[in-house]
Amino acid sequence: MKRHIAAALAAGILGLSLSQAGHAVIITSGPYMNVDVGSVDIFIAEAAQQGNSSPTTETNWVNSVLSSLGVDPVTYQIRDTNVSYYETDQAGVFAFAITGPAPEYFLIKNATRIALFQNLADLAWGVFDSNLLSDAMNLPSKDFQISHVTRFDGPPTTSVPEPGSLALIGMGLAALGFSLRRKMR
Repeated sequence: MKRHIAAALAAGILGLSLSQAGHAVIITSGPYMNVDVGSVDIFIAEAAQQGNSSPTTETNWVNSVLSSLGVDPVTYQIRDTNVSYYETDQAGVFAFAITGPAPEYFLIKNATRIALFQNLADLAWGVFDSNLLSDAMNLPSKDFQISHVTRFDGPPTTSVPEPGSLALIGMGLAALGFSLRRKMR
């Protein structure tokens, strides 16, 4: 019986360790060849550019899209220009490196279109599925460059004061110790 339990446990651990690699996206070209970039980021929306491409205009559009989904407003981080992106082991999926502050959302832009994504898994990479974009986005392009990538912080979070959480942990451990002590008597 113990052998069956040990074998089932070993098979479960092996299965869990291999399942993570099954969802990994790996770059297959360029200087980052064979780098795991996490998973494909969530496509949220695509639209024609709205007027000028100022940070205020882009942030307003992103916040209007996110508010329609019930997400709190985000803040503009930075805009990168002429961003190189790379092919991956998944058809139509491409990745680009993010240096500096890691965004929760990013906007890919060309001359006429913008597309919004939520950054997941590995925040040091933007990973997008070009199959979800319209042909007007012109991705992939022959030179593998994105005109602009604008990054946005997510909604502000409320931090829990550290002494409060430590006190709760302490009270929980004290209660556990008390209950174990009562059982021993």
